Amino acid sequence: MKLSPDNRLKAILPDGTQQLFGWVNDLDYQDDEDRWHKVNALLLEETSAEQKHTFTWITDLPLRQNTVCAVAAQGGRVRSKIENQGFNLQKNPDASGNLEHAYSERPDVLKAFYYLLQIAHLFLQMFEMGSLLQHLAKEYGSSPLQLFGSLNLSQRLLECFRYFKLGEEAFAGAPGQIRLIDSS
Repeated sequence: MKLSPDNRLKAILPDGTQQLFGWVNDLDYQDDEDRWHKVNALLLEETSAEQKHTFTWITDLPLRQNTVCAVAAQGGRVRSKIENQGFNLQKNPDASGNLEHAYSERPDVLKAFYYLLQIAHLFLQMFEMGSLLQHLAKEYGSSPLQLFGSLNLSQRLLECFRYFKLGEEAFAGAPGQIRLIDSS
């Protein structure tokens, strides 16, 4: 930030949180394949009554006094929120991720588990945000989370197999296959 001491902006949010922005444009960056890029760096120091947070981002978007707030709020902070929420869901045993549990000490097994966890998380996101669940929840005047209380799919599947008998048509395919038929 010493390169551009004039690139500063102070903002105060309605709740009294104070934001101090600083930025630098046109920094040279060489990647691991020896390619050169021009990047821009943005710093946000946010101070509320309770705590102080520092955020930093690298971007190819031009940073100016009239753009830094939008770049931070609509780009960097949203991206960080998406990444942190996803990782927290994967770590949380109540959300069926349970990433913190040591399933093995072998790196290849840990990698395989994490890849499968990423795939499961992707399916959960598609299920939770998909139109079928949204329509069902809307019919009951609620959100998917309000409707089910939890979207722990493994627990829901276990409950289904434990308490509901599948009809013969579910096993009409090849051995080992269960077919789910949508009659609508």
